[in-house]
Amino acid sequence: MKLDPALAEILASLDPSAETPVEEMTPEDARATWKEEMAAVAGPRLPVKSVSMHEAPGPAGPLAVRLYEPEGADADPLPILVYYHGGGWIRGDLDTHDDVCRYLCHHAGCLVASVDYRLAPEHRFPAPLEDCDAATRWVAENAVQLGADPARLAIGGDSAGGNMACGVALKAHARDEPAICFQLLIYPATDLAGETESKRLYSSGYLLNSMPFYVASYLGPEGDASDPLASPLLAPDLSGLPPAFVLTAGFDPLRDEGEAYASRLEAAGVPTAYRCHESMIHGFVSITGLIESAEAGLADSAAALRAAYAR
Repeated sequence: MKLDPALAEILASLDPSAETPVEEMTPEDARATWKEEMAAVAGPRLPVKSVSMHEAPGPAGPLAVRLYEPEGADADPLPILVYYHGGGWIRGDLDTHDDVCRYLCHHAGCLVASVDYRLAPEHRFPAPLEDCDAATRWVAENAVQLGADPARLAIGGDSAGGNMACGVALKAHARDEPAICFQLLIYPATDLAGETESKRLYSSGYLLNSMPFYVASYLGPEGDASDPLASPLLAPDLSGLPPAFVLTAGFDPLRDEGEAYASRLEAAGVPTAYRCHESMIHGFVSITGLIESAEAGLADSAAALRAAYAR
């Protein structure tokens, strides 16, 4: 593997001593700083027909859900993707992933419902997952009113959001509702307990330098990293889960566990497509405003959604 030349140049220019590690920030400062950084590298805000705000009932109060409607869609009702943002469970919001949601809405021709779930460390596992699960059930129950086809309900997310998607799929399968037709897993965290070769190689110098801190913030001192809802790779049985597309990056600490999860899904009889963008780093779908080649990951994701909805 060879790192994308533009990325290599950017990474080489960074001065780690000039940056305050997230471990030394307050949660509020960490969120504000990351929001500014994400805005600086985000791709274009692609046009959509409409953006509207909704409230879903959550276990601790209303949850904000931002709904994107595509332009020129010829289906009625439309397929829908419920999306959970990344950010290490401690950062991220509806705005940090606005460009990603717009891209998927625009290029997959589907509604996208972006969920503003509670964040750690104020709200530790399983609170964020319970929010994502509750919002997904609300979307399913209100699909007709939202203009969505309940038979074409997909879920997805990136990084910590990919972890949320895995957990929602497991919870939905255990309850036998709601029906989920597809899961879009963008460099998901699937094993919060294990060590891998990619973690050994890429946990320093490739922007995702604080994974142990994120996990500790999410689980807390009493958290169980072996719980399958926190580490879906450790679930004893993955059979019966929705078809999946798993996207990873070659220079990502989470690469190996993403690939392992795709392999386990496939071994369990779940139709699964796997793609590794070998020259990229963690978070690459969110830096399309900085690295033009990073858009390929979003293009793959939108294509996977279109194919899933066409089945």
